[in-house]
Amino acid sequence: MPKLRLPLLLTRLSIFYFLLPWQLMRFMSPGAADGIAKKYYHMPGLNETVGYAIGAFWIILLIAFLLGFKKRISYGLVFLLHTGAIFVVLPAYIMGTDNFNQLFLAAIPAAAAMGLLYALRDQDTLLSLK
Repeated sequence: MPKLRLPLLLTRLSIFYFLLPWQLMRFMSPGAADGIAKKYYHMPGLNETVGYAIGAFWIILLIAFLLGFKKRISYGLVFLLHTGAIFVVLPAYIMGTDNFNQLFLAAIPAAAAMGLLYALRDQDTLLSLK
């Protein structure tokens, strides 16, 4: 399906660009990342080392994802981890609740794009490692 190659590449690039700033924040502003973990994920204070380790894991994963390396694993993990994060903070997505945050809604179509890219991973061959 040659017509899918460019749209799939653009989807992969868009997802990478969507997720990367959140991981860079772990290094540039560890306090902000810690605050997000406390407020939305109800995690006790993460020390900087844990935040850096999570950020390093995600950046390595995102680079593999960007390169199309080990698609079943990299695309699958990006999709599962992102979608899992949506369910962890589900009240933030429900209109009418005190926790509703309209900005969080951007994560839903992003998750759908990740799922679509995972489903079509074998057709995603443009600028992609085998």
